[in-house]
Amino acid sequence: MNPELFMEPLHYLIFHPDYARQKTEVYGQALINNQVTDWKGQVWVDSPGGNEDPFVFSQRWLYSYCHATQLRRSPRNAPYVTEGSYLFFCSGNAADKGAIQLDTVFVVDYSANWPNNQQGLPEEFQQDYKNTKSDLWERHFKYAFLGHHEGIYTYVSKQWFDSKGEYSFLPISQNGERVAFKLNALTPDLQLIIKDKIRGKYPVPLNEEQKIELLELTLSLATVQVIGSLARQYKKTNSTDACSRSCKRNSTNIAKSSKQTC
Repeated sequence: MNPELFMEPLHYLIFHPDYARQKTEVYGQALINNQVTDWKGQVWVDSPGGNEDPFVFSQRWLYSYCHATQLRRSPRNAPYVTEGSYLFFCSGNAADKGAIQLDTVFVVDYSANWPNNQQGLPEEFQQDYKNTKSDLWERHFKYAFLGHHEGIYTYVSKQWFDSKGEYSFLPISQNGERVAFKLNALTPDLQLIIKDKIRGKYPVPLNEEQKIELLELTLSLATVQVIGSLARQYKKTNSTDACSRSCKRNSTNIAKSSKQTC
């Protein structure tokens, strides 16, 4: 038997810079008291008009760029990101102050590989390649071809509509804000591995037990789980990738202070 077939998926806590996030009013569907309901409220996502990553305004959510290449994908003798991996996106700014502020829980369904030398998109997204009528192209994929990011693989989410046991969601607390808690609410071992990564804002690998701890705490604080069918109105601009602009503008200071970059 190949031992890789029985290997547990690897999970991550991923720091995301607040300058790339925007509090945005959306319409969609959410789980409230375990019931699916139409919902209107505010979520925290990347600013429109630039690269949205993770991209949550499609049937399946996509994650392709920011820190994605730092996640372990090799199955050789160690856990890696594969089906069932949980990716917890949190504010890097809040982490600097000793808090975990979560905006997205992304459960991986599968990984779509890009062609060699970034010629076109992964096979299942070829219809979106250079398609200006496609939101996937205009708001996500095209930024790999503008020199802002490298396209290697795209993680495709698992949603509640497909799998009610494990699914992606945006956690909203009772006060309508992102779910947040002090770092010291976690067990000492989990606190330690997170603190070790905060300065450089490197993704924090989590084993199954640590994933369960983080997920259970998140669910206990989330009165609303936004699960999909998201829509919002926004004005298209000729803006380039907001994350890329900010990263370039602040690259010198970020390098000196070891603060987060995409």
